[in-house]
Amino acid sequence: MTGSTVRCLEFFSGIGGLHHGVNIAGIGAEVVASFDVNEIANKVYAHNFKKEPSKKTIDRLTTKDIERYQADCWLLSPPCQPYTQGGKMKDMDDPRAKPLLHLIKLLSTLDTKPTYLFLENVKNFEISQSRKELVTQLSALGYEINECLLSPLQFGIPNHRLRYYLTARLRPHTPAGNIDDRTIHTTWPFEKEQAFDVPELADFLEPLNDDDHTFTVPSRYILRLHNFRLGIWIQSYHDQWIITANEEIRDTASLLEFGLRFLTPTEIGRLHAFPMASDSPAPSQEEEAGVPRRFFAPTGLPHLCFPEGVTRQQQYRLLGNSLNCWVVAELLRCVLFK
Repeated sequence: MTGSTVRCLEFFSGIGGLHHGVNIAGIGAEVVASFDVNEIANKVYAHNFKKEPSKKTIDRLTTKDIERYQADCWLLSPPCQPYTQGGKMKDMDDPRAKPLLHLIKLLSTLDTKPTYLFLENVKNFEISQSRKELVTQLSALGYEINECLLSPLQFGIPNHRLRYYLTARLRPHTPAGNIDDRTIHTTWPFEKEQAFDVPELADFLEPLNDDDHTFTVPSRYILRLHNFRLGIWIQSYHDQWIITANEEIRDTASLLEFGLRFLTPTEIGRLHAFPMASDSPAPSQEEEAGVPRRFFAPTGLPHLCFPEGVTRQQQYRLLGNSLNCWVVAELLRCVLFK
């Protein structure tokens, strides 16, 4: 990296998880434009970053549209539905994959290509044709690529949400190599990066009154889970968690005594490592070894706050479609911009 500010374009920006990751990483980068078609997500993004994302459909962006930003870095978190295990996994045949495929093709048409590229998606993206198209194109253009499947647990956050990450840096003399021989990292740290202890889940929870049942899981939801594998994270969680399955818990009524509740939007935001307005800054990793900078962004930078009019259900949906800002920040800082 040079001393100049890295200009980033954020595609599929959602509520700005990648943008927060850039801020937390402290890599001297600026998100100069973002793109998303979700009006509610754009409302949240504009509320927090004071900058309205472009509503232009990504698969209609032209070479001229992209080049006018003079961007050094692309940040992408494309729709996961074409690849998720819970969906139909239609991959490139899913219309929601079209914007990503368009950007892949657009790369080769640019006179000045981005030096850096970062992409996040669900597990199974690594076996998709979309990923093959992306890696083939990046290799042909001279990018040095790192791929990994990592969980926030490996970064000191009690959230087992395995995700695919790709970092690519333009190095014109990099040999293309064989796409089938590529290594996908599944452990962290890679080399000498900071390792983090996993705190208790209780550290992430809000103090709720015992008589507040707003987030209580209705008993009817639990009683009908006959063949459903339900992950239950206990409050004292370190590295243990309960998986309920038909062969392990035959009577789901036995779960009622636990008083299970849903996580609140604030708690989910914390587990995604969004800087939350309600949280005090945590020590930086340089100040206290083994403690991730969760909830922390440098003074004056945006925090996640949902504007008035965004319902709780919409908050859940937006957070569910988002990513872990701390994992993004560490991969940007320790891998892509190392």
